[in-house]
Amino acid sequence: MTMPSAPVARRPAQAAPVKKGATAPAVPFPIASLTRSRGSFDTGNLVLGQSTPAIEIPATGGYARWLQVEVTLTTAGNAAAVAFQADSPMNALSFVEFLPPSGDPPIVPHTSYQLILWNKYGAFSTKPPFSDPLSAPAWFATAGAGATGGSAYITFRIPFEIDPGSGFCSITNSAANKSYLLNLTVNTSAAIYSTAPTAAPAVRVVGSIYYWDEPAANTRAGTSQVPGPLGLGSFSQLRLDQPPITAGDKYIKVNNAGPVLRMLGVVLRTGAGVRVANTAITDIPQLWDFVFNTRDRWLISDTMLQHDMALAWGYGQAYAGTKLAPTLPTVDGPKGLDNGVRFFPYFMQFGDIHPMHPRSQYQVTGDSTLTQIRGISFGANVGTMEILSNLVRPSDSGAMYPPNRIS
Repeated sequence: MTMPSAPVARRPAQAAPVKKGATAPAVPFPIASLTRSRGSFDTGNLVLGQSTPAIEIPATGGYARWLQVEVTLTTAGNAAAVAFQADSPMNALSFVEFLPPSGDPPIVPHTSYQLILWNKYGAFSTKPPFSDPLSAPAWFATAGAGATGGSAYITFRIPFEIDPGSGFCSITNSAANKSYLLNLTVNTSAAIYSTAPTAAPAVRVVGSIYYWDEPAANTRAGTSQVPGPLGLGSFSQLRLDQPPITAGDKYIKVNNAGPVLRMLGVVLRTGAGVRVANTAITDIPQLWDFVFNTRDRWLISDTMLQHDMALAWGYGQAYAGTKLAPTLPTVDGPKGLDNGVRFFPYFMQFGDIHPMHPRSQYQVTGDSTLTQIRGISFGANVGTMEILSNLVRPSDSGAMYPPNRIS
């Protein structure tokens, strides 16, 4: 009988020795750096309709990932049966502008509602469906005739980086004499409330910067460290165009085409500025067509577009109690799709690695590129279409398409 041989002890794997005279590989930036956060500003109490003087964002000595903005509306002694408008309280700020010391701004002026849509659908640094700001634990909007009716809290990010694994598109924020500026305007009572509280709320806006710190040139052992994120100097832009719409089969030019188009979304509104309901099938185009230099890239029904949005971002897949008792989120509610809002998920291959997705499906454009959205067909009640586009301006193609981001 053959006896089983004793197991052979495995020797631990060892790194190959560095050859004499060879240089050890540099420590990658996401390992050499630490992620940090710090408070940036506090406006104190503002009144409805008030604009702030330009707010200076203090230097951090590193690379800004995003600016977290918190907006609190506080009422007291209310006796009215308060009701919020459809976009409210997400539209608490009618104007948000972030300006660099020089060059193109990372965002053109947006409303806080539009920035919340970017947080929800932009796939920047948090995995959906948790990126939906309405899913934040502290989010609330108090309606009705209670004493605090009309109070609310929202939080959203002004995003910079598009890849949390490498810091790609995070922005340098280390020069104390070259501050970034933030301009804010609080919305009006009529825009926030359909039935206003007895006394207008006090509005407070607080901001915090989340950033990578700047690594030392070398470790204590003398190994060099990569001093900055992948593609330093690359940046992401949030752009906005708001063309008027008339009824019929229309081609709408996207004026904000740039080097690389990363994401595109639209918001359909009536002439009165109200988002068109998803059930208004006579007003929302039944077919959408994304046209790139006269060639169709996507020609898809509105029903399938909503289906693909739900699958890509996980909206419409919440559960109450057990998985045997599914409860779909309400439209415009936390983790639900939104009336009149369409984002095209086809620029990204989500594939369960979100947000570490490859960039192979981003749309490369140029100055002569004609980019159009075709609606077949717009109804008579559609008055405007907000076109939200996210462009990436990479410092080089190696940063835009690194080997580990292509599949």
